[in-house]
Amino acid sequence: MTVKYYAILTNQGAARLANATMLGSKLNLTQMAVGDANGVLPTPDPAQTKLINQKRIAPLNLLSVDPNNQSQIIAEQIIPENEGGFWIREIGLYDDEGVLIAVANCPETYKPQLQEGSGRTQTIRMILVVTNTEAITLKIDPSVVLATRKYVDDEVLELRLYVDDQMRNHIAAQDPHTQYAQKHNPTFTGEPKAPTPAAGNNTTRIATTEFVQAAITALINGAPATLDTLKEIAAAINNDPKFSATINNALSGKQPLDETLTHLSGKDVAGLLAYLGLGETINLAKNAVPATRRVNNKPLTGDITLWASDVGALPIAGGQLNGALSIGTDNALGGNSIVLGDNDTGFKQDGDGVLGIYANNARVGYIDNSGLHMSVDVLTNGAVRAGDGKKLSLTSNNNSTMTATFNLWGDANRPTVIELDDDQGWHLYSQRNPDGSIVFTVNGDITANTLRAGGAIYQNNGDIFGSVWGGWLSLWIKNNFVADVQLGAGTSVVTWNNAGSWPNTPGYVVTSVWKDTQGENIDGINYAPLQKRVGNQWYTVQGGTV
Repeated sequence: MTVKYYAILTNQGAARLANATMLGSKLNLTQMAVGDANGVLPTPDPAQTKLINQKRIAPLNLLSVDPNNQSQIIAEQIIPENEGGFWIREIGLYDDEGVLIAVANCPETYKPQLQEGSGRTQTIRMILVVTNTEAITLKIDPSVVLATRKYVDDEVLELRLYVDDQMRNHIAAQDPHTQYAQKHNPTFTGEPKAPTPAAGNNTTRIATTEFVQAAITALINGAPATLDTLKEIAAAINNDPKFSATINNALSGKQPLDETLTHLSGKDVAGLLAYLGLGETINLAKNAVPATRRVNNKPLTGDITLWASDVGALPIAGGQLNGALSIGTDNALGGNSIVLGDNDTGFKQDGDGVLGIYANNARVGYIDNSGLHMSVDVLTNGAVRAGDGKKLSLTSNNNSTMTATFNLWGDANRPTVIELDDDQGWHLYSQRNPDGSIVFTVNGDITANTLRAGGAIYQNNGDIFGSVWGGWLSLWIKNNFVADVQLGAGTSVVTWNNAGSWPNTPGYVVTSVWKDTQGENIDGINYAPLQKRVGNQWYTVQGGTV
């Protein structure tokens, strides 16, 4: 059975889809139109640029890939019940630039108006078979409030599966609520609060700062007046954490106050000092410096701290060096400079935020907050790289036979020229003209799989794609030029003793005449149609009758 209802891409649509596929861009289908085709069921024509008689055009409700066939695009529009009063026989699909991309016919259907006593919501759907669905932008317009029941059911199912998956992951997570402290080894942030235990409480309850402060106050208030602060207590025991043991050990060998000094009887001064534990103190005093001495004008009446500046030295970390610095030589650069090995080669401060680079007393470059500036050639056996994450590199493998130069120059007629040369001449350059246009010139051949100039494309097989051809040049030539010529099936007619004009049919030519040996007139002629082939179709040449 012959297909009666179908959809096709227009010539413009096919060209735009091919262009989007080749360039890797997107074709944005945005609107669908319906029409009545002036009362006659139409036949879709690829040459169409609009519907025959458009009745309505509106944004698409849905544009998606058919889940059952990935090479099919489904475009859908819903006409609400409050619109109507027309027949629908033709459908058009437009892109975001208003170009008719596809056209279709459909079974005749009448869309009534409510005031006619009937109304219905009607879904118009067009299915296109394309080779590359990725070249078409798929969309759903949330501003269009109507949706099919199937679309809503699919969305509800997708949402339910998503929620189930989120809940399953939540339950399986070891710590799904990171904003709350864990029961085991919790970590608190901010200023958490807790109830203060009663004074004297020694349970495992949390001790707040208020509880601790009250305990410290009670301890201090119970001490003598001279030990009523923690600082005084610490000073009294000389900050010794083993104060209690130290006191006990010291008292164990002392003479009790209520006993006679029997342990001191018969001892000389040295023995007495040894008994009192002062022997080491006497030994240290022999080599002590008198308290009246000073070190760098600092008295020895207490502990002193000597700094590098006290003895004219630089500290290990930090410090300020006043004057020039020389390494292995004297310094001829002067100012705030550092020379290394050669007295006029090194670095020098040339101003606020400017570090000069010198070689043999000549300034060859400098560094400031805008970068490194060199007034001489920069030579490297490695690569020159620019950029942070992704880098642009300028490298040489050192195996070429000539030297190459990448140069920027210009003049009044060519304000900017970027040129690539070698020892034998220039390769290519890009030129900015005075009018702002750009010319790119190559001194030789250009090899490429595909060349593009605006929307035109030149393929490596010689084919050209452009709007002037309405697509590919090979296809245009095939459809517009004669590819072959032939003579059709011939006809033979007897002319002897017959009146007439042969062949008196447009496009037919005489191929031969024939005569027997009787009489003087010819006996008959043979003729055939002259035919030409355009594309895949043979046509008989018209005209030529008398």
